[in-house]
Amino acid sequence: MEMVFGLNEIESTAKKFLHICRDFKVFAFSGDLGAGKTTFINALCKEMGVTETVTSPTYSIIQEYINQANRIIYHMDLYRIKNEEEAMEAGIEDCIYSHEICMVEWPEKAPSIFPPETVYVTLEILSGNSRKLIVALPR
Repeated sequence: MEMVFGLNEIESTAKKFLHICRDFKVFAFSGDLGAGKTTFINALCKEMGVTETVTSPTYSIIQEYINQANRIIYHMDLYRIKNEEEAMEAGIEDCIYSHEICMVEWPEKAPSIFPPETVYVTLEILSGNSRKLIVALPR
């Protein structure tokens, strides 16, 4: 599935995405630097009731948010991770298999740790204000 959206439509796109993906918990986001992975995850978290500021976990690797329904949402960034072993040592695998919602940037850094029910998402830059969201739902 593909969706093209302008940055001014990010909230409505996040809402559509969550409706389509409501039965899944693990989301793997790929895309070039600056494609908007963190920005889109921020919009998703807001749509799911997170009221705190959502920031990039590039240095902390894992951010944990609690939404208004008192559910945990994990936001992870594997950019600085070298391999699957390092991802496991950082606790990524524990989060992914926690049955909580997990949004992971740069999944290609540790591809073997993701379960078969992972939703793979790619963000592409079409222009300064326009993005393409490509969603691959599990079979």
